[in-house]
Amino acid sequence: MSGADTKYAPTKKKPGKAKAFFICLVIASFLWLVHALNAVYTRNFKVPVSYRNIPQNKQPLSPLPEILSVDVKASGLKLALIQLKKPFASLDLDFNQIKAAGRGQNYVLSAQQLNFKSIFGFEGQVKHISPDTLYFSEKTGFQKTVTIKVPIYVKCRQGYTARQPLVSPAFTTIFGDTALIRNIDTIYTQALHLNDLYQNVNTRVALVKPGNGVYPGLSEASVSIEVDRLMEHSTRVHVSDILNHKGGGNVSIFPSHVTVRFTSAGNNFRNEDTALFKASINSAKINRATKKYPVFLNMVPGHVNVLEIEPREVEVLILKH
Repeated sequence: MSGADTKYAPTKKKPGKAKAFFICLVIASFLWLVHALNAVYTRNFKVPVSYRNIPQNKQPLSPLPEILSVDVKASGLKLALIQLKKPFASLDLDFNQIKAAGRGQNYVLSAQQLNFKSIFGFEGQVKHISPDTLYFSEKTGFQKTVTIKVPIYVKCRQGYTARQPLVSPAFTTIFGDTALIRNIDTIYTQALHLNDLYQNVNTRVALVKPGNGVYPGLSEASVSIEVDRLMEHSTRVHVSDILNHKGGGNVSIFPSHVTVRFTSAGNNFRNEDTALFKASINSAKINRATKKYPVFLNMVPGHVNVLEIEPREVEVLILKH
């Protein structure tokens, strides 16, 4: 093809220097960002802290810090994502979970015992915590082990029942002057009110200080309550006993069996438990209007709630020789 036949489109131009520079700058910035996000850095974060189970028999040598200074080593991407979590939630510091040193006087803070992942949202290598040790001194006085009791007021939703609450720990140690703790054998928590209960409960309640100069070894206790749905059952029970019967002759009861309707929690009731029901009548308590005797249960399993006895009254026929 000759040079005369060659044509160039008038709109087809080579990129200008400014545009080429901008494209190179964008590419370079992207590569720098990728490198920066993958590189490892160390950054300091300020984390608020709250305390549980502060030793009551000890006193801090200085006020407990409200903020922990934490140096975290991680990739640039993780550190950037951690930065987006600000302001951080409060770190829960439980003295029962912290290792004590120096004859139990000092508490060492370590990343293994503190749940920083719940605060930052990512795993990171904690290089340093400041302060890294909380210093205490012993309070003077005597100590005594006492029972922990929780005033509990439970009202279940209809069709449900609650089992006996479990308190943990069941005991704690109190400290103070001998005259102050001599007559103390129980320490109470704040009252726990539960209404419309239909599912299991696990909660913590604060201990109430018995008085000035008396220090509990714990600040709170755990309470667990299992809730079961009530199941309805029925069984036939033989009316087997007549109380206060003084006459002779053969005694016949009609009907000789009654049907007992009752409820039991979940799967607690077993078929063999029906043998624990015992029905009786009292010959001294006749219904003058019907000339019949009311049936009552003088023995029932300990984990049932009786709803109805049918029939409620029976007749007694005495055949004398």
